[in-house]
Amino acid sequence: MKRFFCYIAFIGMLSTGCKKAAYLMYNDIARIQLNDTSSLNATFVYDAPSVVRDTIYVQINTIGGFSDHDRAVKILQTTEYDYTYVRDTVTNQIVDTIFTEKPFKAVPGVHYVDFNDPSLQPLMVVRAGNVIDSIPIVLLRDTSLKTNSYRLRIQLQPNAEFGLGEVGVREKTIVFSDHLERFYSWRVDSYVAPAYAYFGKYSTGKHQFMIDVLKVNIDEAWYQAAVAAGAMNEYKALIKQALVNFNNDPANIASGKAPLRETDVPTSAVITFP
Repeated sequence: MKRFFCYIAFIGMLSTGCKKAAYLMYNDIARIQLNDTSSLNATFVYDAPSVVRDTIYVQINTIGGFSDHDRAVKILQTTEYDYTYVRDTVTNQIVDTIFTEKPFKAVPGVHYVDFNDPSLQPLMVVRAGNVIDSIPIVLLRDTSLKTNSYRLRIQLQPNAEFGLGEVGVREKTIVFSDHLERFYSWRVDSYVAPAYAYFGKYSTGKHQFMIDVLKVNIDEAWYQAAVAAGAMNEYKALIKQALVNFNNDPANIASGKAPLRETDVPTSAVITFP
């Protein structure tokens, strides 16, 4: 019995030592990581033609306490890839991986202000006294955004002020254009995005229909205001009834506009709401 207790004590010391070592890995120096890695969508479509820039903010979390001075944050653009796995025809085991660069990579100076631009440097900081802050990403309204959605993948970098935090929260993609895009609360087709519970699967056709019915910009600001007002169920009921009316309109049926579909392609999915 005595040897058993000694063994437990020894294991306990090892466990404590391991936990302490792991803890120190991320608390030995000041470190940064992103608040979340969900893709962020932005669009100029609601803005007047005179608006040629838009600034969005990415939240930065620090580890290791606050400081009495502003601390510079360094980020860079990185490349995104799609992965295709090649499998053995007999064993079905993966034998190779093909990397293909994602299209429409944002170009600095064309689609966004370069992160090293002197005008941005005073803003690319965690301000004194803060452990959480936001850095600006300045998007530019190039004409190419009318036809395509461009992608800006940002990656945190170590510098004199900060090391890096958790591996899984160092990169984030910003997708932006000059046409309809998902807003943050409808960023994915799952209940991770709260708007999905009200509107279901996203499509630009559905999004445009909602705008046409409600006569407002359906974006993150609208969604948050509607939630705060407790009006989401009323809006959902109104939109669903409008869809029923549209699809039952004899003129829409005769012209082929009904039932309303996600795209102009006749075989695309019919728009529905939960």
